[in-house]
Amino acid sequence: MNISRYKKVLSKYATGITVVAKKDKKNLVTGITVNSFVSISLKPAYISWSLDKTASSYKKFKNLKFFNIYILSTKQIEVSNYFSSKNEVQKNSVIAKNLLKYNLAELNCKTIKKINIGDHLFFVAKVLKFKLKKEEKPLIYFASKYKKLS
Repeated sequence: MNISRYKKVLSKYATGITVVAKKDKKNLVTGITVNSFVSISLKPAYISWSLDKTASSYKKFKNLKFFNIYILSTKQIEVSNYFSSKNEVQKNSVIAKNLLKYNLAELNCKTIKKINIGDHLFFVAKVLKFKLKKEEKPLIYFASKYKKLS
């Protein structure tokens, strides 16, 4: 199979952008940009996302137990770019403040199952709490580029 052509085919599926993040005792927010977020059940409330085993951040996230998912708005391209290349930021930094201030929604989750599948680690998590924020436009990823709804 031609992997680069396959990736191009998959890029034709528009997705939202999220950041999966955790806070630690050292006042750091550790996060990763994820577009593989999916709701898989309403009762009980379960979500899933996947982590590339070859990602530089794999070791930081492979044992993730409790975490937050932030659904990004169009005001958060810089946040998405930051967490797609770097993973840690001070809790009171501009990036961390923008992550918290401009997101569309937050979900507080607990990993209940991890599945090794192909080149990814697939997480299934229970949603413990959630917060719906003010209405903004979502950040969309399509054809390997950020897009905004008009």
